[in-house]
Amino acid sequence: MAVTNFILRRKWLIIAVWVVILILITPAVMNYTKYISYSTGQSLPSNSESAIVNKILNGTSYNNDTLIVVVKENPFTPYSANQSLSFQNSTLSKNIPYLSSVQSPFSDYINFLTAVLSGVYHNTTLAHQYSVKYVEQNGLKGAPSFITSRYVSPDNTTFLLFLTFNKSSGFILPNGETPSQQAYPVVKDIAQKYFGDNASLTGEGAIAYETQQITSKNAFAFGLVFIILAIAVGITLRSYKGSLVSLLFISVTTLIGYFAIFLVGALVTNVDFVVNYTLTAVLVGVTTDYVVFILARFRQELREGREDKAALEVASSKAGRAVLISGLTVGISLLSFSLVPNFLSWGLVLFSAVVISTALILTLLPSILAITGKRVFTKGGLNTVTTENLERSWFYRVSDLSVRRKYVVAVVILALAIPAILFFLNLPTTYNFNAGLPSSLPSVKALNFIEDKFGANELYPIIVLMKVNGSSDLNSNNTALKNQIIATAKEILSTPGITKVYGPYVNGQEIANNTNISAFVVGGSYLLFTAYTEYDPFSSNAIHTVNALRQYHDLLVGGLTSSVIDQQAETTQDFTELEVLITLFVALIIGISFKSWKFPLISISGVLISITWATGLLYLISRFVLNQALIYLIPVILFVILMSLGNDYTVFIISRVVEDMQEHGEKRGIQLAISRTGIVVTSLGLILAASLGALALIPIGFLEQLGIAFIISLLIDTFVIRTIYFPAMLSILKVKRKSETRKGRVMD
Repeated sequence: MAVTNFILRRKWLIIAVWVVILILITPAVMNYTKYISYSTGQSLPSNSESAIVNKILNGTSYNNDTLIVVVKENPFTPYSANQSLSFQNSTLSKNIPYLSSVQSPFSDYINFLTAVLSGVYHNTTLAHQYSVKYVEQNGLKGAPSFITSRYVSPDNTTFLLFLTFNKSSGFILPNGETPSQQAYPVVKDIAQKYFGDNASLTGEGAIAYETQQITSKNAFAFGLVFIILAIAVGITLRSYKGSLVSLLFISVTTLIGYFAIFLVGALVTNVDFVVNYTLTAVLVGVTTDYVVFILARFRQELREGREDKAALEVASSKAGRAVLISGLTVGISLLSFSLVPNFLSWGLVLFSAVVISTALILTLLPSILAITGKRVFTKGGLNTVTTENLERSWFYRVSDLSVRRKYVVAVVILALAIPAILFFLNLPTTYNFNAGLPSSLPSVKALNFIEDKFGANELYPIIVLMKVNGSSDLNSNNTALKNQIIATAKEILSTPGITKVYGPYVNGQEIANNTNISAFVVGGSYLLFTAYTEYDPFSSNAIHTVNALRQYHDLLVGGLTSSVIDQQAETTQDFTELEVLITLFVALIIGISFKSWKFPLISISGVLISITWATGLLYLISRFVLNQALIYLIPVILFVILMSLGNDYTVFIISRVVEDMQEHGEKRGIQLAISRTGIVVTSLGLILAASLGALALIPIGFLEQLGIAFIISLLIDTFVIRTIYFPAMLSILKVKRKSETRKGRVMD
């Protein structure tokens, strides 16, 4: 109460302090976007096999950032040859940052012919001139298969060009983009000039660029949420002024969120673009929760006959305490994201934004209300309320039924929860972030076209490295080494699922007698084999094939499928530890705050039921309605965010239950507490569902799935868990009143 009185007495000072703070952070807010990354790549555990392979390949063309130009033309014509060579020359002349080479079947064929003719003419310059002229006049006529197999589709209707940058895949520039993403618009214009509509671009940079464009265009979703929110708050508080106050605070906390992105991006790491949308949704929900909860308690005290000052003191003290507990629980719970690989920016941004926003609401809102008083509400919204009014409410009747049929309610809900929990623990998911991208994106169309024409594994081959004992062993006259290399090539070829292999002494499906070993040396002491399968790199068949290759302990296996295996191994353990940690933390906070182990048990079991039911329904919707595989991060994000945000309502309800049980006893106290908080908690649940659910309006599979999951789980939480399950469990566990403890009974 002392802190509350200080805030109310120093209201003008507090308002001035926050105004100054907001002015000071404005420059940072204006520049936060430069720290947002649109890369969909995921970092790997540093000690994993795939990460070791990537490190060895670092700085080589095998692991560099790449753009791919897909040209739907016959490559065996002079026209295609001339246009492609002109495209290459034009692109290189643009001095695109970090671009190191542009490769095509035509330039490779020219280099091959030059090498052959140099032995005839003994003049490299003349040989090159003849080679260029031949290719310009004949296209790929006579080109060997080792050139055409890489660039040309089997039906000869499509060929590829590769733009390679001198930075490794996943390298992020200071502006949050990759080199290929930054180059995309320039390369696209050049491709349009030489190939027209027959050319399209794909690759991580192209997908990231187009993803950024489409997400920016769909930011209207949150504008729609603001409108829904204003209407819902106005109805809940019976006051349009309350809506304006909520919108004011949401606007300010949104700016605080942008400042958090700037802070983390400038000091720690670039921020994933998904964080930006999730942050907005979380702040809209949390801010509305806290502002409305304090306003609703202020309104209730006024309706029960208190004067302005006394009503505000009670609301700021009691509702403020609940908001403080909730804010700390939510903030520190979200910070646990930082423990998950690739989620450092999530945890830091969400934690700092929520904690600062909570401090803002707890200090600035009471200060404003101390000035406005009850004028923040309309006269019609301050009608006197009695317990008789509460007893006639829908929430009172439902809670009464739930308390009287408490064992039936508990058994039915828990019986339905068991299969949902088992399914949640064995949920089929995918590690393919591109699976849910809109098929209308040109880069996605091009990627799908390549998979259709060249095979699903063409862009994502398996990389196999063979260790040798130094450069001296790479002498082609070393018979023992030659036999060892050939034996290794045969082992790789014989692995179930492998269709072709390229490397020293192996070309496709054949073992070659002669080879230039030095062309396949990487990292100074490794020989590189590139293996292909007919499987999708994310499929179980591809994973089985890579695991079979990993049984050869003298080999290192990398590539996309190998990365998926390593991510699965790490995330399975990390996610389990994270979920256990956050559950224990939330239980500890609630238990200590309310001095009871029963409240955490009720709260956490309810949230778990919401999450598992929602995940099961989401899987069915994704699988049979959206035709998408469920992305592996969805369950853990849903768990962390709902375990933290879902307990907002727990704290609100518990704080009221404790108060009413002191005055009215167990059964009636539960019923009155549920009826008092019912309209507020239900409204807030719907608002949070709308704000987080707005993610579903952004046509990117990951965000769609996340938004749908939030909507389902919050509706379950609002109408089943808080309204029906909660009263039943409170009655079953018989939470004691504080007054009983003071009389000498041990508190539960």
